[in-house]
Amino acid sequence: MKMTFVFTFLSFFVFSQGNLDSVLVAFQKDKSLTNASISFLAIDLLSDSILANIKDSVALPPASTVKLFSTASAFEILGANYKPITRLYTNSSSIKDSVFNGNIYIKGAADISLGSQYFNKEDSLSLFLEVWADSLLSKGIKRINGDIIGDGSAFGYNGVPNGWTWEDIGNYYGAFHSGLSIYDNWLRFYFQVPSAKLKPVLLKTFPLIPNLYLKNQLIAANGVGDNSIIYGGPYTYEKTIRGSLSANSPNFIVKGSMPDPEMQFLQAFKEVLSAKGIEIDGQLIGMKNPNEKVVLPIDYSQLHLVFQYQGKSVQEIAYWTNMKSINVYAETLNAWIAFEKTGEGTTENGVKVMEDFWSSRINSLGLNLTDGSGLSRSNSVSAKNFCELLKYMYLSKNREAFKLTLPVAGVSGTLSTFCKGQCSEGKIFAKSGTMRRIKSYAGYVETGSGKKIAFALIVNNYSCSNNAIMKKMEAIMNALYLQ
Repeated sequence: MKMTFVFTFLSFFVFSQGNLDSVLVAFQKDKSLTNASISFLAIDLLSDSILANIKDSVALPPASTVKLFSTASAFEILGANYKPITRLYTNSSSIKDSVFNGNIYIKGAADISLGSQYFNKEDSLSLFLEVWADSLLSKGIKRINGDIIGDGSAFGYNGVPNGWTWEDIGNYYGAFHSGLSIYDNWLRFYFQVPSAKLKPVLLKTFPLIPNLYLKNQLIAANGVGDNSIIYGGPYTYEKTIRGSLSANSPNFIVKGSMPDPEMQFLQAFKEVLSAKGIEIDGQLIGMKNPNEKVVLPIDYSQLHLVFQYQGKSVQEIAYWTNMKSINVYAETLNAWIAFEKTGEGTTENGVKVMEDFWSSRINSLGLNLTDGSGLSRSNSVSAKNFCELLKYMYLSKNREAFKLTLPVAGVSGTLSTFCKGQCSEGKIFAKSGTMRRIKSYAGYVETGSGKKIAFALIVNNYSCSNNAIMKKMEAIMNALYLQ
């Protein structure tokens, strides 16, 4: 039995070394791909030669593999150590009898790490605001006779990028970047879910949004997990939730997108100030809808800088962007690029800067980006575009920093189950992309024979399940590893 096993294994290995072409032929002939569009390319990075391709110049919506462009761009344009700085100013230095007479201004830098669950423990999400409040207490301030003004205007108020669907934008993965961000710009709904077919009851939200109206159309069902969809656009406080949640769950959490992160930041700051014993007599004013009390534009050179807060680096944000495929992180990196290069951190500016940057460095023919995350179906990228990017980053000084952000097949992130227990486990470093009838992978393969391969595989409009198309793609990855 032992000799038979060894012979069988060696025969499979020898056969598979030259079997990439036959695997690709079988892939294209699969009935579930009869009406599909495919773009595939694999290149040997050491010899700079093409190993295989299928219509590698065809540009398709690739979903979240677009994040490879936003993270690589951030490394190359900003540098791995770039960090945003949020600044707190006052328009007065008058403090009498513990009363500060003047306004507080918070100038945002689109720091998505503020209160993020990826950088803070669940019970200390607001810890950074406590530090801010303590800095005011240290100056003897116990009452603010003025307004708290939040200014994220340098990053625009356009909400979600073009091409995001109504079905997406109310959910946590549809959260948009903001000049002042907090808690990942996510809104958590806590439901008590009764027995099947009864209506789940909303217990609370975090953060608390007093003027939020939720139209609850949920039902409880046995064993469904979270099968809900939240509807509601940016800057709107009316939302609808439909679908079903697992029955008999006393504290079921559903995550949605925050209506207005800038105002929510100010609300959270006020709550922390109050908890610290600092009273506020004025208003909370966001720059999306400033009132007549705010003199525009704000001349920060005439204000007093109280303190500044440095956020997490490109390296740290890019890690979670690719590892967990967090859309708002990718959009924030894109916004940082736009702000540093144009002074206005909008999605449109960031995309233009990215496309201009790569057009002079790689063959970007056919590359069309609409956002930084891939949630827009208006993006179109070819396998050749991805491999050009991957080849460039393989030769970059940021190569290792970039590679560290990529999930590893069968090991980590969004690839933790991909090729699990198969020959290529631990040898594929890649970003995945998944949307309805879209599946893609792009990254690097370190082969058993020592080759270094860059690859990209995009499939649109397949007729099988996501799990089934993943299994078919695993066969290609294993064949690549055995080259």
